[in-house]
Amino acid sequence: MNDSDNSNSQFLVDSPQMNGMMTTSSGAGGGGEDPLLMQPMNNATLQSVLGFLRKNGLTETEELLTREAAPVLRNDCTGLPPEEAISVEFDAFVQHANDCTDVIQAEFSQLLFPIFAHSYIALIEKHAPTARVFFDRFKIFIPECFSEYVFKLSLIEDSMTLRPNEYVNILRSNKVLVRLSKPTVKHLELIQTRLIGVKNIIAKHVCIENADEGTMSRTMIETQMGGLIGVTSKNEKRHKMMFSVVKDELMQNIEKRKAKGKDVVKRMQTAQHCPQHDRIPLPPISEHQRDERRNWLREVGKMAIISPETPVSICMYTTVNAPIGVASCDFSDDSSFIAMGLSDSSIVINAMDPMNKMKKLREMDHLEKIDVETADNVQSQMFDLQASTTSVRYTGHGGPVFSVNFSPDRRLLLSSSGDKTIRLWSMDAQTNVVIYRTPTMIWQVWESLFGLEMTQNPSGSFRGFYFATASTDKTVAVWSTDRMQPLRIFADSYGDVGCIDYHPNCNYVAGGSEDRYVRVWDVCTGTRVRIFGGHKGAIIGIKFSPDGRYLVSLDAIGNLMVWDLAYQRLVAAEITEQAGTKGHISFSRDGGVFAVSHGNSNIQLYSLDALIGSVTASGGGHNDVWMEPKVNMEGFQIGSYPTKQTAVIGLHFTRRNLLLGFGCFGQ
Repeated sequence: MNDSDNSNSQFLVDSPQMNGMMTTSSGAGGGGEDPLLMQPMNNATLQSVLGFLRKNGLTETEELLTREAAPVLRNDCTGLPPEEAISVEFDAFVQHANDCTDVIQAEFSQLLFPIFAHSYIALIEKHAPTARVFFDRFKIFIPECFSEYVFKLSLIEDSMTLRPNEYVNILRSNKVLVRLSKPTVKHLELIQTRLIGVKNIIAKHVCIENADEGTMSRTMIETQMGGLIGVTSKNEKRHKMMFSVVKDELMQNIEKRKAKGKDVVKRMQTAQHCPQHDRIPLPPISEHQRDERRNWLREVGKMAIISPETPVSICMYTTVNAPIGVASCDFSDDSSFIAMGLSDSSIVINAMDPMNKMKKLREMDHLEKIDVETADNVQSQMFDLQASTTSVRYTGHGGPVFSVNFSPDRRLLLSSSGDKTIRLWSMDAQTNVVIYRTPTMIWQVWESLFGLEMTQNPSGSFRGFYFATASTDKTVAVWSTDRMQPLRIFADSYGDVGCIDYHPNCNYVAGGSEDRYVRVWDVCTGTRVRIFGGHKGAIIGIKFSPDGRYLVSLDAIGNLMVWDLAYQRLVAAEITEQAGTKGHISFSRDGGVFAVSHGNSNIQLYSLDALIGSVTASGGGHNDVWMEPKVNMEGFQIGSYPTKQTAVIGLHFTRRNLLLGFGCFGQ
């Protein structure tokens, strides 16, 4: 007992804190207490202790202390005026996020913009000057990918400018979806116990979805951010998509040509993913279209296979003497014609080969006299060969021609303009035959933007019967050339739809909009079957791969992304500084590479085969939905080709894989 007493005495003597407590206790009978211990707990002291526990990984202790001290932490904010409490709580939330580990900090960054936006909106309604101070103080903490939306919020100065603001209405009517791991959710629950204002904002305006175990990394989180209403939900994966195309004789010959003497990347078996051949009604194939198909078959043997070892050959066409500018262009499928939509509302069509002139039909009174059953060489009698020319100008639009698109058989041309019309032109009669009127301006600056992507049937034989439009009223519409009204209207987007593309099997149409989402709709049922988010700017270009499985999209700040339609995942992201307002994507005829232009004086070439090979080698070729995307993968970009002073606004691969480019000098 004596040893124990001596030991305890020594411990008390050596411990200043315990010694102080012993002295105070013994001195209590003397009527004096330490003033420091008589002071109540305050928020500053508790925050320092919580920060210390958090940095040292003592999460359970932090959780216990937070819950026990919740009244003190809560009262520190509730005693302030509402406009000041919002600033104090947001500052505490930012500090908490900065003290967390790297991955948890990245996950918390998804919440910063919605909490910041709704806090600012609440302050605007209560006290505008305080709102401006709050905005200027905390805008630097918002991730860079939301800078455009932060700028939109900065234009709101009072409650009068708040009500009509489009972005505010979208944020108020939709919950922002974020995906958090279990540790991050636990951190969030802790901080919500003392930040009641933040808790209310999250409960009302944020939807939290649990992330799968082992799927969250900083790279994956950052590639998913950027959308106005958050990431895409897991529930979006419930729709089955028949993304494959039937391999006809032409496609089989192309694959054989590509596989000759090389190791071909093994891809998914696609037979079970093909839609029924009669799912979409199509007109019969004409004899002219059959001839075109046979001509293409004969050229397969001369097709070049592009790779890093065998670089692409590029032929760049530049137009001059266009003072107002060229708004759009398109090449015919057989590369025999090029159409230019000019800003002066006219359309110019040029023959690529001077020997292959454009023929014009004779007048109707002459055509009526031809006896089709008895006449010899009816074709020569129908066309006025003396009137054949290498260049034709079409007039009729009342505004800049934002898009032009040839039908696959080169007999029709579609155009859209700022005059809110779509015009169908006959290449044989060289005149306008149909005018489709729309309620909003059809604003398009490149191929497939605001419409005009002709389709092909599931076996690969082009028909040119359907076309799609995308407009400033945030909709995508599907039309047929034999009707004056759209067959389908897709109104899912929260921003102007900037680009569209038809799927190779004709069953789906994809659109990219200013809200930074890529959507894919089923033409037959009208269902949205895919949605992808992760772009950091308005989407300006979109294109399906020839095999139908992959989708490439391009945004205004230069980010290029490749999506896998089978598993609904991001496969690769290429972060560049090629910012622009016009974009164009074109696949080679074998689908192995694709060329990209951002509307500036540069063409980039990417290898889809190299990307698929890398994904397969890393084990992501199977049903690994949450595979981490390849960011700036080495070997993905296989070439960059600058021009001097010509902005590239059109790209096209010929049937022999010669890349054609088009631009306007000095534009």
